[in-house]
Amino acid sequence: MTTLYDPPSGWKYGFPKPYAPLPGEPLEQTLLRDGYPQREIDSAGAKYCRFIEHKEEAA
Repeated sequence: MTTLYDPPSGWKYGFPKPYAPLPGEPLEQTLLRDGYPQREIDSAGAKYCRFIEHKEEAA
């Protein structure tokens, strides 16, 4: 199972993407690392981020 995350207007920046934070990394840093702009984070982008559980299909 993969967890995806999708911040507001994330489609502009290639979201939803797999949520894979580094150990101890806050959500804001993970968003920045994945290409979400700081200005969006400052506009409460991290506060309204949605998380989606994606079940991978067996081959």
